[in-house]
Amino acid sequence: MRFGFIIVILITGLFQVEAGRSSMAESPNQTTDALQPFLATTQASINHAAWADFVAKLSRKRAGSKNETQFLRYAFNRIHHQFLKRFAANTTFASLFDDGTYNCLTGTILYSILLNHFEIDHQVIETNYHIFILVQTQEGEVLIEITDPQDGFVTSADKLTKRIEQYRQQGIQPADPALFYYQYNFDLYNIVSQHELIGLLYYNLAVDSFNQKDLQKAVHYLGRAIERYASPRIEEFSEILLVAVHESNLKEREKILCKKELQTIRYKALLVMAGI
Repeated sequence: MRFGFIIVILITGLFQVEAGRSSMAESPNQTTDALQPFLATTQASINHAAWADFVAKLSRKRAGSKNETQFLRYAFNRIHHQFLKRFAANTTFASLFDDGTYNCLTGTILYSILLNHFEIDHQVIETNYHIFILVQTQEGEVLIEITDPQDGFVTSADKLTKRIEQYRQQGIQPADPALFYYQYNFDLYNIVSQHELIGLLYYNLAVDSFNQKDLQKAVHYLGRAIERYASPRIEEFSEILLVAVHESNLKEREKILCKKELQTIRYKALLVMAGI
């Protein structure tokens, strides 16, 4: 998984969204509400009736499934058929509903929202360049790799362990060797919350803006990201942005404002990572 010409982003990258337990499952309308914070990252909206209908069909299937694993596999296939039609590194959460374009992060978010709705315990795991889901079912642990529609539903304990090891060791394999891809100076294997997932969407937007050479927008989105997730990737990216702003053709006043915001971002990230 890669992002842009200098930064590799966890397309993902990367939440523990732990399903809460309650006396009864959420209604489809509540599930629609759960989409809103993610859609708000790009001020988007969707056809709520169509989404509620999709959730209702899954609910009927859940009622008729013999176990959780059978239902999860069905949901995995239906989500791909309905929403995850073509992969693109640079995309938004709303694109899932607009034209079926998705990446690792947006597809994972969608699946996790549905797992929360059906009260199925799971964690979303972030590594340096990837994100995946571990589900705790009554039949055992399941790994879900949303960008692999053929073999991304893993129930074998041995295969699951091998997959996780691959993700932890995964580096960058540029599609274009002529481009420079940034290698992170940290080693992530984090459980990330749903609130932090929103931060990762903003982080992706910041990286995309940077790669489009829109430094002011990149700083803006990174500020939104740090409000939700003080990740090492944000702190490291803020350092890259500081250098880019300093060497840019921005007006001096614009440089000052961007640098001030980036120093604030770095301070917040360092405080959290230091456990203060």
